[in-house]
Amino acid sequence: MRLEKSEPSDEVEQRLIILIDDITKQFYLSICRGLFERDKLLYSFLNTAQILQRANKISLDEWNFFLRGSIKDYREVDNKAQDYLADELWYGILGLQDCHDGFSGIADSISDVGDKPIWKEIVNSETPWAVDMPAVFEAKLTPFQKTMVLNVLKRTKLMGAIKEFVKIE
Repeated sequence: MRLEKSEPSDEVEQRLIILIDDITKQFYLSICRGLFERDKLLYSFLNTAQILQRANKISLDEWNFFLRGSIKDYREVDNKAQDYLADELWYGILGLQDCHDGFSGIADSISDVGDKPIWKEIVNSETPWAVDMPAVFEAKLTPFQKTMVLNVLKRTKLMGAIKEFVKIE
């Protein structure tokens, strides 16, 4: 049925892309009909993340860190932002740095006098996904990586961050 209803194309590669997109969309709509409203966001997030993983826009290390956190123990490292970050959050930031090159320097930024007000605003905000990160991270982090940062810094607001991520992607 999807072969007949989807947009035709004479180019095989283009036709495959059209079919994959069409089947993914129809499968999504069919599944969502059977879900409770509260579960649709989670399904949308998982679906979006899976598509981005297949497109190599989310690495396996990033996904594993998002789900499980860091496997390393950072308790020996001093918390340089203890005036506003709990130790567990600091250890999560250190884990982010080891997870992906895009996060390099984030611990220094969090403890930097110039960037600290921005990070404090994110930590204290009711809508942290709406607060811009320091310019260097705002520019280089992907929407998923920003969601990873919020998962570490503001886990209680993760559902709002996920909604924003799905909307962007």
